[in-house]
Amino acid sequence: MDKQAMPHDSIGFFKGIVEHGLLSYIGILVISFWAGTAKYLSSLNGKKPTFWGWLADTVISGFVGVLAALLCQYYQIDYLLTAVITGISAHNGTRALCLMTDIIKRNVSKQA
Repeated sequence: MDKQAMPHDSIGFFKGIVEHGLLSYIGILVISFWAGTAKYLSSLNGKKPTFWGWLADTVISGFVGVLAALLCQYYQIDYLLTAVITGISAHNGTRALCLMTDIIKRNVSKQA
């Protein structure tokens, strides 16, 4: 595949922070943690909530949300759509990692 057809424009992570602003990345984290909290609360099914259970879901969702946002940045997706994709991915947690892995594998195989 022609390098010009690739979506990535070699923008670095720190250059992205400068370009998009630190608040946009903090917003991504807030959305991710919020999605993790929503996931945790919806999975209680009458069980008593615990701090450690909430923390585990929130940390996992934060990690997945950041990865989703970085993937969106790689594909140069608009910030508002990135926020939506981040929230959905963070809510789905580790299931979203499998989807992102498939996207990356397809992209890498097209480059080879």
